[in-house]
Amino acid sequence: MKGVLPDWKQREYGLVLFISILSVYDTNESEVYSMALNDNIKRLREEKDLTQQQLADKMYVSRQTICRWENGSRCPDLITAKRLALELEVSMDELISDEDVRDIESKYGIGKTNKIKTIVQLQGYQKKIRAFLEIIGSIFLVISLFALKTNESIPWWLIVVFGVPVIVAFVFLFRISRKIDRI
Repeated sequence: MKGVLPDWKQREYGLVLFISILSVYDTNESEVYSMALNDNIKRLREEKDLTQQQLADKMYVSRQTICRWENGSRCPDLITAKRLALELEVSMDELISDEDVRDIESKYGIGKTNKIKTIVQLQGYQKKIRAFLEIIGSIFLVISLFALKTNESIPWWLIVVFGVPVIVAFVFLFRISRKIDRI
């Protein structure tokens, strides 16, 4: 039949599609921390019974700047965020965390901060592995599209060179996810 790819071509392009999909798949969407800076600025300012203008005066910025920080349209730079944390008498972790530090301590126990650090470290590894997978998948996709454009086949060794690291990376992602679940 004309127009139907041979079996080996179908498998080859199926593998390209599979690796491309895997390279952008997020295996673990939950995070211990997420950036909720705007909500925390507002909450902490209100806990200190400060108006936006009063906080702006203490930070030497305009009230509109505080308003933009609180509505999330702008973020303070790192130095200003550190000054803001000092002014609000909180740590930088509490300023940028999506949970109140007291909630984290009560949820995980005060003595379990090492576990939280371990989880954050493991999630950092997950992000690096996902970035690696995206790069490998993108490179393989470009090579595959180039081969498709020139009507060439992808050499088997190239599939192995790209496939083995992808498989190893997914094994590591799975093991890290299991370790996080056990903590």
